[in-house]
Amino acid sequence: MTIVSSLDAAQDGAPRRLSDVLRALESGLGPRIALGDLVAGLHDRSFAPLMILFAVPNVFLYLPGSSVITSLPLMVLALQLLAGQSTVWLPRALSDRSVDRAHFARIVHYSLPWVERIERLARPRFWPRATTAMIDRLIGFACLVMSLLLFLPIPFANGVPALAIIALGLALSERDGIWLILGFLGSAFAIIFVTAMIGGGAFALARIF
Repeated sequence: MTIVSSLDAAQDGAPRRLSDVLRALESGLGPRIALGDLVAGLHDRSFAPLMILFAVPNVFLYLPGSSVITSLPLMVLALQLLAGQSTVWLPRALSDRSVDRAHFARIVHYSLPWVERIERLARPRFWPRATTAMIDRLIGFACLVMSLLLFLPIPFANGVPALAIIALGLALSERDGIWLILGFLGSAFAIIFVTAMIGGGAFALARIF
């Protein structure tokens, strides 16, 4: 039985959460875990969990250059949401990217508590059902702008756009109107924040030189 089929059986038709997929992949067969395996396990739930997965490191970890690496797949996801796609497609260069199972197990060990806490924060509420497709595109647009901000090489400016993406991912995952509002407000604040940092940096350089 494959990893994905065993997960399907366990879920019994229920929506797949990122935490469930991480556990199934960790206990599955094979020496390596590819990003494509994660997408296959999530099926139609893959947009929101992947948004959260790629945004979280920019909040809890600061590694020089990491935001450039995580922003690229976020851009791919955002463009597909903006185009109205219902399932995630990843370029083969991203889909085939893999880690060995021991390293993946360490990632799961440290990230799973955070992922489960984040998943518990959202639930279906206050969602305007008549305009769901338009809202999905607006989320895609906001995520694209936040990904572009993440791509900019500005030290310590990654956290605010990443938090906005996490809020938008929570909203998209559970159709939660409260997190939708927080995600859009966070996106607006992130634009102001990063613009202020760029302006402040330019002013400081002008004073020095």
